[in-house]
Amino acid sequence: MKHYAKHVTWIVVFMMMMTMFAASTPAYAFSVNDLLGSSSGMSGGGGLLDIIIGLLLGNILGKSADIPEGTNNTTTFPTGTTTKNNKELVGFYAEWWGSDTSSFTSMSKHTDIIKTIAPFWATLQENGTVSDRGGDNHAGVVEFAHENDISVLLLVNNEKQKNGNIPIHTILNNPALRTKAITSMEAYIKKYNLDGINIDFEMVPPEDRDNLSAFMKELYGRLKPQGYTVSIDVFPKQDESNDVAAAYDYAALAKYADKIMVMTYDNHGMWSGAGPIADINWVENNLKYALKYIPKNKLYLGIAGYGYDWSARGVESLEYAPLTALAEKHNATIKWDDTAKSPYFYYTDEAGVAHEVWFENSESLKHKLDLVNQYDIAGAALWKLGEEDPGYWRVFKDKQFKK
Repeated sequence: MKHYAKHVTWIVVFMMMMTMFAASTPAYAFSVNDLLGSSSGMSGGGGLLDIIIGLLLGNILGKSADIPEGTNNTTTFPTGTTTKNNKELVGFYAEWWGSDTSSFTSMSKHTDIIKTIAPFWATLQENGTVSDRGGDNHAGVVEFAHENDISVLLLVNNEKQKNGNIPIHTILNNPALRTKAITSMEAYIKKYNLDGINIDFEMVPPEDRDNLSAFMKELYGRLKPQGYTVSIDVFPKQDESNDVAAAYDYAALAKYADKIMVMTYDNHGMWSGAGPIADINWVENNLKYALKYIPKNKLYLGIAGYGYDWSARGVESLEYAPLTALAEKHNATIKWDDTAKSPYFYYTDEAGVAHEVWFENSESLKHKLDLVNQYDIAGAALWKLGEEDPGYWRVFKDKQFKK
């Protein structure tokens, strides 16, 4: 603290000088925008005095924003602000067949916690149109959500393969098709009176990195002026060497999205050997990397509600309820990996085949939400409503997730 005294002295002297100056001169409306210019999507304000004092105090406290690699070292990246005691939960909403009402049931029970849902209702086709996946009572879901102060963002995913082609590459690489896709999405949003969009483009080729950013810029430019929320789901990464996540330019996307959901799950999955769905150390490392480029008030941590069952026969994805029923059926002991902060168990089926199961539960959720609060990001995004441990909702309340 001994080096701070001179900085405090300068602040006091400066304030006294400004007070005397103000008393002897006409008032002058000097704002942050006069210094920096307007910034779309950002709110703020304050006078020159606030700025200078803030800079001096920032020097005193030694606080600075992370600077993304490759940027000019005189430019800081916006960190954003959040409210520590009011985190937002986004619930991904998906019901896979006509009689499946699991997502609606979960939403209807927890309207005091869920602020936003992203229904998986649309798929972007290779010709640039959005097709309705069918099922669900779209209008009824939207009406119920709005009656309970829940925003609804249309989740649009992409076809991964079609006739040997990668449809998303065809669209992103063609400005005319990008415009057609945006127009189709806009029409869908207006048809069902939705509040915005959630782009869930996955397995995007790395060479489409700039094209994806261009698409989001164009989408944001179309929807944001109309008051719609624009969001995107991105694969997690800890550096730029991960090909499967290379198409997501975090810094560029942060300019053209109100919410960015980092899908911090599937640390192990269908393509790998058995292991944690979301090892807490892996999750934290991905979160720290994202925070270098994405303002924390736009960042949401992906939360899984499911697990995987590995055996010599393959890998099966299971929701929490059938997964725990399986453990009970085979009298399996649920164990805890304290390093990964993750539950797992072993069992042998009726055919004598050995299985290893890893999943997420309310105990593992606590550690994920501790990261949300520790790093003070905007909130969390749950995949998906209806397949989670019922104990999740107590944890969300305990960790200050509320409207």
